[in-house]
Amino acid sequence: MDVPDPQHACTPSPPTDHDIALQALLEKLQPLLDGGRLDNMIDLISVASHAVDLLDVALVEKLAGLFEQATSLSWDLGNALRMAKAQTQAQEKPDSLYGLLVLLREPDTRRGVGLVLRTLNVIGRQL
Repeated sequence: MDVPDPQHACTPSPPTDHDIALQALLEKLQPLLDGGRLDNMIDLISVASHAVDLLDVALVEKLAGLFEQATSLSWDLGNALRMAKAQTQAQEKPDSLYGLLVLLREPDTRRGVGLVLRTLNVIGRQL
């Protein structure tokens, strides 16, 4: 019967920095695994990967154009609202009904009212 030599016994090697880092990562991931949240993160990464595959140059350019148009529109509307608010606050008393009707004589006011009415016309047609 052979007796194992204590000098040749399998002794565990001391953990390396790599092993310690891997163990720390596994400890951090354990709550995500237990709660099933890691699956959600994997699914999100998969969706992002598919979206990147679907994006081509034409689609990116189209999305960039739409973003630019939306930004420009919001900028213009914000500036118009700030200017109208400043003009309204500068008045000592609010316009009378006749004063509001006088505003319709100004070409810029008529242009703005026309834009709003045409926009409502298009929305009504789409409904």
